[in-house]
Amino acid sequence: MKKKNCITYNVIFDFWLNSKNNIKIQSKLNYEYLILFYLKDNIGNILINKITKEDIYVFFSSIKNKIANSTQKKLLCIIKSSLAYAYSNKYCNYIDVSDLKFKLHKKTIFILSREEQLILESTLKEKINIRKLCLLLCLYTGLRVGEVCGLKWEDIDFSNKSLVVKRTIQRIKNSKNNIDNKTILIESPPKSETSKRIIPIPNFIIDILKKFQQRDTYFLLSNSEKLYDPRYLESFYARILKKCNIKRNKFHTLRHTFATRSIESKMDIKTLSEILGHSSVEVTLKLYVHPTYEMKKTSIEHLVEFMSL
Repeated sequence: MKKKNCITYNVIFDFWLNSKNNIKIQSKLNYEYLILFYLKDNIGNILINKITKEDIYVFFSSIKNKIANSTQKKLLCIIKSSLAYAYSNKYCNYIDVSDLKFKLHKKTIFILSREEQLILESTLKEKINIRKLCLLLCLYTGLRVGEVCGLKWEDIDFSNKSLVVKRTIQRIKNSKNNIDNKTILIESPPKSETSKRIIPIPNFIIDILKKFQQRDTYFLLSNSEKLYDPRYLESFYARILKKCNIKRNKFHTLRHTFATRSIESKMDIKTLSEILGHSSVEVTLKLYVHPTYEMKKTSIEHLVEFMSL
């Protein structure tokens, strides 16, 4: 083994990753990918006992306008955790990065207007098939693309008119040495404990689901026990948007739209938070509920009415 005063941060990254025995495989592969493409050739070659907070600051300054906010947050988590590992194993002195913060630009969230939603729904109901039905299901339950792709018929409770989210399908990097950028399709539990949830299904969707029902062990979208690639559903969604003459947007827009329409219809935040599978009400408010101009206008009008009583 190398002497501790000759070990680089890259070696610590390897040690730290190998110590992560209780995390999901996709999380570990994601860490490997981030280290390989963002950290290895930047701060990775610095000796761990020589690295400073200034080195970390310089690194984040160099990437702040080049990569997504979410990626920056993940990189910061990796750095904090790996430095804590290095310190606890006496590879370096304590480096306090708890106050390391960088201004993140607020993401612009796209939501379908009511008119666009009605056009989309009308198109989905016309000559409906299982893919159209699953898009409709996302629009009325807030399911993520991986969650709807992971649905099996056994997850649909027709008696109680509900579904249970207990798996997700996603495509991940195959390995950290994957120079060809190849990926694999995997089935895994939902992203968190709160993501495992029971969601009511509207009556009109239950009625349509009954017409497509297959064997319990079959995935809805593949009509077999074979995994269904989320990218296929995303591509299908894009084609439907084009047919509807709606501006192209991400699949997650269906989830944003569901959350916003739920608030507009006076659903309480706690209920919405549990349906979306969030860890707290604050997460729901911060990430998915975005008041429209009409909502703001109505709120002001209600205030005036209240003061006139």
